[in-house]
Amino acid sequence: MTNDDRWTRDQLEIRSLIENYSDAACRRDTDGIVALWADDGRWSVPDMKGLENVIGKAAIRETWEGAKPLFPFCFLICTPGNIEINGDVASARVYTTEILKDPQGSVRNAVGRYDDKFKRINGKWLFSERTWYMLHHG
Repeated sequence: MTNDDRWTRDQLEIRSLIENYSDAACRRDTDGIVALWADDGRWSVPDMKGLENVIGKAAIRETWEGAKPLFPFCFLICTPGNIEINGDVASARVYTTEILKDPQGSVRNAVGRYDDKFKRINGKWLFSERTWYMLHHG
């Protein structure tokens, strides 16, 4: 495989990982979300109390399960911006569009950005870190 082929394949695999995250979030599939993370992965939403530093698959699972009753409807689209690959690690800027509906029927729309880090583990790209920042909400 040439370097160009490897770069293209890595780009596609990372984009697929990001898309699978969106799909699992929309389906509210906790197992699907957790499967996308490295064992020591870190998920962070600095502006939300309790989500500033969620570390490890068990904590990510617990956090997702705890949030599901708060938002019985979730629509999340993640669009990769720049992806930088350096061997078995990578980083990306990922823009998000999110619509959440709470049990009372109130709807929240948000546009945000994930600053992502990835690791290739046993030949598979996984999230090692996702930090989300709100850019706009309405």
